[in-house]
Amino acid sequence: MSTPASPGNGVPEAPQYQPPKAPPKQNPAFRMLGMPNFRFKLPSRNWLIFLSVTGSFAAAITYDRRQKKAAQKKWCDLVSHIAQHPLPVNQMPRKLTIFLSAPPGDGIRPSREYFKEYIKPVLVAAAMDYDVIEGRKEGDVRYGTAEQIRRLRRKKGEQTEKPDLGEIDPEQLVENIREQLKIRPEPVIRGDLIIGRHTWKEYLRGLHEGWLGPLDEPQSRREPTPPSEDASHSTSTDLPPNDASTSTTTDPPLESPAENKIPPKEAETKPPSPPYAYISTSAYSTSPASPNLPIHLEPSAPIPHRHILGFFNTPIRIYRFLTQRHLADSVGRDTAALVLGLHRPYHQDSSFASSSTGEIDALPVTTSSPETDGTTSPAATVQTAQTWEQQSLLQEEEADWHKSAKKPRKDDLERVWLDDVVIDPRIGQRMRRFELPPEEEERAKRIGQGSERSRAVEVMDLRSEPVITDESQASSGKTWWAFWEKGKD
Repeated sequence: MSTPASPGNGVPEAPQYQPPKAPPKQNPAFRMLGMPNFRFKLPSRNWLIFLSVTGSFAAAITYDRRQKKAAQKKWCDLVSHIAQHPLPVNQMPRKLTIFLSAPPGDGIRPSREYFKEYIKPVLVAAAMDYDVIEGRKEGDVRYGTAEQIRRLRRKKGEQTEKPDLGEIDPEQLVENIREQLKIRPEPVIRGDLIIGRHTWKEYLRGLHEGWLGPLDEPQSRREPTPPSEDASHSTSTDLPPNDASTSTTTDPPLESPAENKIPPKEAETKPPSPPYAYISTSAYSTSPASPNLPIHLEPSAPIPHRHILGFFNTPIRIYRFLTQRHLADSVGRDTAALVLGLHRPYHQDSSFASSSTGEIDALPVTTSSPETDGTTSPAATVQTAQTWEQQSLLQEEEADWHKSAKKPRKDDLERVWLDDVVIDPRIGQRMRRFELPPEEEERAKRIGQGSERSRAVEVMDLRSEPVITDESQASSGKTWWAFWEKGKD
């Protein structure tokens, strides 16, 4: 017969049964809604790592976007009073010209989004009108700028070799109608806004081509005219028509079957797009300037556009994504300077030389291959002993350009993006740059801190005011209309 276990027998006692702990009390309202009874406890190690990383990233984005909106609002408030300036009914508002093109190695969409996100809010706050010249590939902005200047020169009466075929220019037609109606533009400076280093290079090249180049395309750049049918059968038409013995021997030879297989579209040469430049950089010094070249060109405002691609550049792209507030403040400052209209001449000094090459244009510079430029004498080469400020502006962006933009092209078009910038003194001395004065910058800082309000007059919201239907309501003095009537008396 077995005896019960006891400490004296050396056998451990059996564990005693303990009932489970009662669950913590739950809110009766939550229990009736069917919600589970949550037990608050510290998350695990993995959850702590995940929440800390995602929370920090979300906080960085939230802070940056908040500061970005504050910076943009500061510059918008600085120029918002311009939108309230009265304008006569027979005057057109000030119109700017925006130059933008697709970044090297990418499409035009990033440039458009960049303009809408950082530049357009300041222009809209000041009620600025603008035209946009876009370029989808290298050379489009250069051709558009030069063609705009050539159209202006033709309008002012410069002679051209092209015959007047009676073609109607829509822009000229609109201008003629406005002149008949005595509508004039606002007598202020207009201004050009250029986005990115690649667009800035094309803009400078187009200015020189438009004011120093000819109005018509040079003969060397034109397409060769295909031989006519009469010229191809000239040997058979020179023979006597009545000589039957010789006419049989002068028939054109039969074409081989291989030649017949060539489609006619391949034989036709398509014009280059964009067209070739009317003048090379080496011919600047020997080319006469247009007689209509103004004393001062329209001031310009180059805006930086840092656009980088590539998987290995992901850390740089993340950093720029989290610091958009600095970019919004810098671009807003340059755009506000353009809107206010204060400008200065570009500097010409050796201190603007590039740090990578030492001297930008110490040697003669050509912008295309010798086969396309032709032979030029040493006297016709542009010598730029001094350095212009325009040559080194936004030069740090070239390090971010995609490698596909630096590959040689299959055609013989000019590489404006990769060639050095050549400045002719007649153009460089006439260029102006928008600059924000120190007093306006201090005012913008006070507006951002909240110590000063915008110079714009606060607009009264009359939507909540009652509508006046008769004179009895106006005489009651309960509406703003009555105060206005009393003021007239």
